[in-house]
Amino acid sequence: MTAPTPPPSRASCGASPDMACDFALLGSFPDKSDKVGQQSVWQCRKCGHGVTMPQLADVAFLYDNRASQDFQPNNAGLAYQIKQIAFRRQAQTLLVQLPDKPHDVLDFGCGSGQFTRCLGDVMLDGSVTGSDFHRDAPADLADRPYVAMANLPEHTDRFDLVLAMHVLEHDDDALGLCQRIAAMARKDGLVVLEVPNVDCCWAGIFGADWDAWYLPYHRSHFSATSLKALAENAGLEILALHPVCVPTMGRSLANMLKMRSGLVFLLAGIALHPLQWLGEKLTSRPSAWRLIARRR
Repeated sequence: MTAPTPPPSRASCGASPDMACDFALLGSFPDKSDKVGQQSVWQCRKCGHGVTMPQLADVAFLYDNRASQDFQPNNAGLAYQIKQIAFRRQAQTLLVQLPDKPHDVLDFGCGSGQFTRCLGDVMLDGSVTGSDFHRDAPADLADRPYVAMANLPEHTDRFDLVLAMHVLEHDDDALGLCQRIAAMARKDGLVVLEVPNVDCCWAGIFGADWDAWYLPYHRSHFSATSLKALAENAGLEILALHPVCVPTMGRSLANMLKMRSGLVFLLAGIALHPLQWLGEKLTSRPSAWRLIARRR
């Protein structure tokens, strides 16, 4: 068995921007894609930021045919309806948190498009455009605005609000990706970045089975410190940082039992969600961070 590949020696540190991160091996993880082999995560001892190694030059191949768990397999059945309720509540919470009322919104890295559609439904006016790797829109956005990422440069400086909900962690060059995302917002427009929290209390309990590790799809692993540093380095003015309790219990249990996640584990996650929320509240170590910023 080969030794884990260490990260590049030169990297900026969120805790000490003028110094390099001090990376230490956090652990090795199985390849959930069956496309790249075993992965390792290295975490900075100063700012808490983590990186997945070995790095990938391009991650698009991981999402061929929308086969990963980032995409809703269909828009029918009980699981879809449960997620519909959860996404509508999430969309309503997001709109309350924003300092400005948006009218022209981009959901960058929209995945299945279900949240994109729910956000469009709860907005009283305006429109929400989805965007992802694929040329064609996902089923949920077949009758809604959609722009393939290859065509996004045509929409630079356009949107009142740009969302990147659980997107930044999917790229090795998180700063470059954040800069491309921010460029879609108009001057003084809003940018929302939401990512899993590498310091979540449940990561230590579930270990490698914690759902948010999700390697090799997750390439960057953010602490509150490293997320704020990234946003500032991308030229964003940070307005707020909110803890978010993202349902992870169901899939974490499925991983622990070496079983495929499905409706049973989705329902188990719902039943255990109060416990998950309480644990994150008491420890102040949420499963995700939501950063709201303004493009300067």
